[in-house]
Amino acid sequence: MNIELFSGRTFLCCLAFFFAGIVDSITGGGGLITIPAMLAVGIPVRFITGTNQCAAWIGSGVAAFKYMKSGNIHLRSALITLPFAMIGSYLGARLNLIVPVQYLRIFMLVMVPVIALFIFANKNLGEEDHVNEKSETSIVLWSALIGFLLGGYQGFYGPGAGLFFMLAYAALLKLNLVRATGNTRFVIAVISVISVSTYAASGAVLWGLATAATFFNVAGSYLGAALAIKKGAGIIRPIMILVLALLLAKLVFA
Repeated sequence: MNIELFSGRTFLCCLAFFFAGIVDSITGGGGLITIPAMLAVGIPVRFITGTNQCAAWIGSGVAAFKYMKSGNIHLRSALITLPFAMIGSYLGARLNLIVPVQYLRIFMLVMVPVIALFIFANKNLGEEDHVNEKSETSIVLWSALIGFLLGGYQGFYGPGAGLFFMLAYAALLKLNLVRATGNTRFVIAVISVISVSTYAASGAVLWGLATAATFFNVAGSYLGAALAIKKGAGIIRPIMILVLALLLAKLVFA
């Protein structure tokens, strides 16, 4: 399919990718903006996931670099998470082929409000960093569990995976929200190489749109990472609630 590079719908998609870059680099969940936007302007469904992944990948890498440069990635836990996230993502994708997504959708309809209540009830979640108080064994086990379970979720279903990674790092490893987000961007940027390569080889990418959207997404990702590093939990918490609201809307109206 060809799409006019200089057209209204291309511009609207690029604008969506800019705002998605901001959201992704702060909490994750940018796909909850870009995918509805592409559907709304008439992009065929078979091209949406591949185009979305390819356009957002470099933005994730830029945000990860920004977090790493500022010292806001706990590299040890992120590196432990990586191989388990890859295994989980592969198994989740395989499970998707045999188990209807509808079952997970019902489960998530219950879990999203519970997660929102958890965030409201734990107002100090991620305010301070206490990961150095954890034992090496605890860091390894929690990092592996985060990678396997949430990598599996990303492979099986996907929406909101970045937010769930970030919350898990904050709640289980006691990282502050900025470092938790830095870890998340690093892990997702690396494991996305697999899905991007797959989609790029499959012919399921609108390269004109993906290329244009990448520039907007990179700009948004850089801006979002800078805001998160500067403002910390003050900007991250409201965006978390916004992403949960968007995810709930997707689950209800999908």
